[in-house]
Amino acid sequence: MIRSFHVVVASLMVLLSLVFTPAFAAQPAHSDVRIATSWPAQNTILAMLGYGKNIVGTSAIAKRIPLFRQALPGIVNVPDVSLTSSHDINPEQILAQRAQLLFVPENMHIAKQDMLEQAGVKVLALPDNSMAAMVERVMKTAQVLGPDAQQKAQQFQAYFNHNVALVQSRLAGIPGSQRLRVYHAMMSPVMTSGKPSLNDDWITLAGGKNVAATWFGGKPNTTGEVPIERAVAADPQVIIAMTRQTAQMIEHSAQWQSTSAVKNHRVFVNPQGMFWWCRETSEEALQFVWLAKKLYPAQFQDIDMSKMTHDFYQNFFGLDLTSAQIQNVLEPQH
Repeated sequence: MIRSFHVVVASLMVLLSLVFTPAFAAQPAHSDVRIATSWPAQNTILAMLGYGKNIVGTSAIAKRIPLFRQALPGIVNVPDVSLTSSHDINPEQILAQRAQLLFVPENMHIAKQDMLEQAGVKVLALPDNSMAAMVERVMKTAQVLGPDAQQKAQQFQAYFNHNVALVQSRLAGIPGSQRLRVYHAMMSPVMTSGKPSLNDDWITLAGGKNVAATWFGGKPNTTGEVPIERAVAADPQVIIAMTRQTAQMIEHSAQWQSTSAVKNHRVFVNPQGMFWWCRETSEEALQFVWLAKKLYPAQFQDIDMSKMTHDFYQNFFGLDLTSAQIQNVLEPQH
C-alpha cells in the first residue's frame, strides 16, 4: 500500500508538470468570453479561476447547491445545458446562448461538433476520473482563459502540492498492514468505485485501502452497484457516504450492522461546498486531508479542518464563510 501511495503521488507530480498542447494555448485575455458546460464540477473550477460570471450555460445540479449560488448569485438565471436522451450535448442550446467555449469530459460524444466549431464554439474535451486529471483540468482550463486564470491556477497547484506533501509526511510511518479499510458509498449504499478511479485516488492518498479496488476488474467503468453481501463481507472500518441519506440508510440497516464502521460509529458524510469534495471539483485539494484526519486523527491533531476550509474558500473563491456555513460544508445535513 505504501508503494501504491507513492506511485499515485509520483503520477500526480508528472502530470502537474505537463507541457500542454497547442489545442489548449492561452487565448487573448478577455473578460467577456461566454462559457457553457453541463459538467457540474467544471462550473466550480471556472468559478475558482475567476470566470464564474462568464458561464452562460450551466448544470442544474450546480445551481441547486447553496454555496455555489452564494458565490455566483446570478447563476440561478443561467439556462441549463441539458443532455439529449443519448447523453449528448444539445448543440442548439449552445448556439442559442452564443457560447464561445464549451467544456466537456473527454469521453463525451458531441453531436454536430463540426457545426459548433464552424459557428465559433471551441469545444474543449478534458480528462476526468482521477486526481491527476482534476489538477490537469484546472491547469488546461486556465491556459485557455488567460493570464489571470493561470495565476490563480498556479496558486492552486502550489496549494495542492503542499497538501499532498503534508499528508504523505504524516502517513509515512503507518505500514500498509495497518492502513484502514475504506468503503465509499455514492448515491446509494451499494454504489461504489474500484480502481482506477478518482475515488480510489483520494482514498489511497488519505492512507486508506479501498475495499472495492478490485471489484470491477476488466470493466471499462470502475463505478457501479455491487451486491450488498459483498460490501458487508469486506468489513470496512470506515465508510464515506456521499449524502446524509445514504449514511443513515447504512447506519440503520440490519445488514450493515456487522461491519466495523457501523459498530464503531465511523460512517461519515462527505463534505460538500461548491460541489461534493469527493468528485471532480478543485475542492479535492481538501478531500484527502479531511479523510486522512478522519482515518488517523492522532497524526493530524494540529490540523484544524474548520480553519483550513475557511481559508481555502476565502483564498480561492473570495468567500468569507461563517462558522455555521463551515459546519454545513464539513457535516452536510442532506
